[in-house]
Amino acid sequence: MKEIKAYIRRSKMDEVIHGLKSIGVKAMSVITVEGIGALVNREESTLSIDYVTNYSLLYKIEIVCREQDTHTIVSQIQKLAHTGEGGDGVIFVSSVEHAVKIRSGEEGHFALDKPNFKAEE
Repeated sequence: MKEIKAYIRRSKMDEVIHGLKSIGVKAMSVITVEGIGALVNREESTLSIDYVTNYSLLYKIEIVCREQDTHTIVSQIQKLAHTGEGGDGVIFVSSVEHAVKIRSGEEGHFALDKPNFKAEE
């Protein structure tokens, strides 16, 4: 299993979520985060007294998927989140070593056993 974390512009969120759903992604987490440094979109940044620097409000998308689905999901996010301007965001992919379903105690690939993803045709 792989975990995909994508930090994207707020203005691209609806397009990215609908695009992920269109390729069969059924579950994801979406979190509002504050980006500092390379993640700052200069046009939408705000000066923060707390951080003593500029920051931008971004969305973070988290998806756990089968390894063979990773490339398609990452490509979809990259295509739909791209504007060509600084602050477009970044995508990270990492391995998921273990998973436990809280309700039933099932372990492993349980969360991905039912078809959750439909590859592009």
